[in-house]
Amino acid sequence: MKILIFHQHYLMPGAGGGSRFNEFARLWAEAGHDVTVIAGTADYISGEIPGRYRGRWLSRETDGAVNVVRCFTPAGYARSYLRRMISFTGFTVSAATAALLHRRSDVVIATSPPLLTALPAWVSARLRLCPAPLIFEIRDLWPESAVTTGVLSERSLLTRALYALERWACRTADCINVLTPAFREDLVRRGLAPAEKIIFVPNGADLESLSRATNGTAVRARLEWSDHAVFLYAGAHGRANAVDQLIDAAALLADRPDILIACVGDGPMRASLDRRARQLGLRNIKFHGSIAKSAMPPVIAACDVGVAVLQDNPTFRTVYPNKMFDYMACARPVLLAIDGAARQLVEAAGAGVFAPAEKPEQLAAAMRRMADDVAGRSRMGAAGLAWVRANATRASLATRYVSAMKALPEPPHVQRGIPDFVKTTFDRAFAAAALVVASPLLVTLALLVRALDGAPVLFRQQRPGRFGKPFFIAKFRTMRDARGALGELLPDELRLTRFGRLLRATSLDELPQLWNVLTGNLSLVGPRPLLMQYLSRYTPRQARRHLVRPGITGWSQVNGRNALDWGEKLELDVWYVDHWSLWLDLQILWRTVAGVVRRSGITRPGHATMPEFKGEAGHEAAGPQPQ
Repeated sequence: MKILIFHQHYLMPGAGGGSRFNEFARLWAEAGHDVTVIAGTADYISGEIPGRYRGRWLSRETDGAVNVVRCFTPAGYARSYLRRMISFTGFTVSAATAALLHRRSDVVIATSPPLLTALPAWVSARLRLCPAPLIFEIRDLWPESAVTTGVLSERSLLTRALYALERWACRTADCINVLTPAFREDLVRRGLAPAEKIIFVPNGADLESLSRATNGTAVRARLEWSDHAVFLYAGAHGRANAVDQLIDAAALLADRPDILIACVGDGPMRASLDRRARQLGLRNIKFHGSIAKSAMPPVIAACDVGVAVLQDNPTFRTVYPNKMFDYMACARPVLLAIDGAARQLVEAAGAGVFAPAEKPEQLAAAMRRMADDVAGRSRMGAAGLAWVRANATRASLATRYVSAMKALPEPPHVQRGIPDFVKTTFDRAFAAAALVVASPLLVTLALLVRALDGAPVLFRQQRPGRFGKPFFIAKFRTMRDARGALGELLPDELRLTRFGRLLRATSLDELPQLWNVLTGNLSLVGPRPLLMQYLSRYTPRQARRHLVRPGITGWSQVNGRNALDWGEKLELDVWYVDHWSLWLDLQILWRTVAGVVRRSGITRPGHATMPEFKGEAGHEAAGPQPQ
């Protein structure tokens, strides 16, 4: 299987196996899959560009058996939110060029955040003659988390644009992977995706690397942790992380010199956090800065308790922090100041203690209890490791992910990518020109219908479009609304007017549908849009006719039209879906002109119009039908 991953923050070679997709990609490549990652050139921790990538739009390298394409990314995204958005945008543009240059893949994965990654992934999956299944992975609810943390204004133009991009990404993806069950519930609640479109492959831990790091004595000596109960926070130091609550907790623990809070990581708030701790004269909290991912397992193994904190924010009640799995894999108990999904997991596993977010008093109290309960820490650490082994090893999750990829149906090779763009452009250009050229004829026909058959001039009815989405079709009216003594519609042959027969015989009644083509609901060529009530009567194979836009004319129209029975018509529609090409459309258009001239297949013998479609066996009823 050829797997293409768009992941801006894929770690640089030599950074270790801490990143989810670094490990997944390596595991997949080692299993024999052809894996390529399109990534950014900015270092994930510092946001700066290593010298080997500077001045280059695309750079190619390998990470073990994984092919990596590094794309130009503006530097300094860690300095401010504006620089971060510039970085995301720059990567989106450069990654789109890499997507166009890359050969077709069997599956394409886009990881968010950043949300913009969905755009180059769509380019790679869709703008090809043979499209590929597209998986959109949501690692954080974005832009919702940016809004709830106050980074973005809910009413700003940028926020509205990002929410629209989120809706589009969820709608266009063939599958969505979420890292927590709460993400799935949120997407379904907001109507962004049906539950059956969403899979759940959580983050997990690199158990092989982390569980080996059991001796932390040397690290404790080097970092001056000896003789302390060390509470380690390993992660980003940003606004959403609310690391300042650890400083407040340290101030409350001034009477416990045996307790040390160690913070490892970097981010826009680290300098100010370190400065505040020094100003308060706190000696029981240390900021060590960033440490390479490959060097983190011994650091985690050297601590006594792993700490995970975030801002008190409803959005964060849906997340599983990555660090939580790393702590558990190292058999370290978790002190969790995050409510919701993460708390439920830790408490169910018996792997740690919960304290409310941004409540320093309760956080400090929890640290006191855990520092004094050595046996309890050992018990919780063992329970966490057991849970990871049973549920969240990266190796087992990578296998599960591949199974989900293989289960994805191949996207239909119809009306997508560049051929679809050409078809749509031709349709709309032709419709616009035809409406202008035929406007005198349209006005004349409208006046004749009004004079001979009365109002209304147009017949409008809701029909299913592509994927069954309803729209209103427009035709010149050819029947009267004549009813019997009991109010029932009379048979079609009694309601069809003389002028209506002429319009049907010449197909002039179809001319107003050029407006439907111009608006994008119809194509010039495609299966005819039938009635809404037929949708539930199709077999799964027959329902494939709705994978493409319906048309004014189609393959069944030029191969018998209404002279065919329903089984024949629908089978021809499915054949068109499976064999669609621009050349086939041109042939159908030419044969349609010839068919109109010969007036072939206008009606089925014994019926003025096509009988009702009754379902599986193709049963027909001779009752009146809407035109």
